[in-house]
Amino acid sequence: MREKAQQAPTAIPRTASLTTRPERVEQMWAMTPLERRRAAETGQLTLGEMLQWASRRPAEVPLVDGEFFFISAYLADSCETAGEIER
Repeated sequence: MREKAQQAPTAIPRTASLTTRPERVEQMWAMTPLERRRAAETGQLTLGEMLQWASRRPAEVPLVDGEFFFISAYLADSCETAGEIER
């Protein structure tokens, strides 16, 4: 008889989750632009929250190679220029 591999499911990191909750989005909009940026850069915002931020205030979101920094983080070709964030 074959044994099944026992693997714990891997949780989706917050920065890759499209989840949004109204109270968290409200808190995000209460932040200053700098606080939003720091929260995003330290993994405190979900991908869904960062997408809402980018759709409402695109000028606040740093770019890497012309893409929002949180999107370029998932692109293999952006690894070469990861330190070159456009301000």
